[in-house]
Amino acid sequence: MAKRSHADWTNLIQQQPGSGLTITDYCRQHKLSTSTFYARKTNITTTPQKKGTPFVKAVVPATTPVITQAVTSQQTICLQHQTGLWTFPSSLPPSYLLEFIKGLQAC
Repeated sequence: MAKRSHADWTNLIQQQPGSGLTITDYCRQHKLSTSTFYARKTNITTTPQKKGTPFVKAVVPATTPVITQAVTSQQTICLQHQTGLWTFPSSLPPSYLLEFIKGLQAC
């Protein structure tokens, strides 16, 4: 007897009912052992077919600490001058702002 692959046996077992032959006659026609046919049929019909690996190995990446910085919306003071647009945080002390304006008047 020729050695058959799993796919060959699957095809033979699937084709038998459509042949109209009994299992004994089908095995005789295809030169198969009836006991092997029954054993393969049991094995194929009870074992789920693997069509690829159903699971994939998961890899956990190394943890990296995340540093976040809070960004707050801060009001600004804008001064437009012939030298440009100047913006300052609203928290700037008025005395510094006054000194800056005096410096711009000198320009």
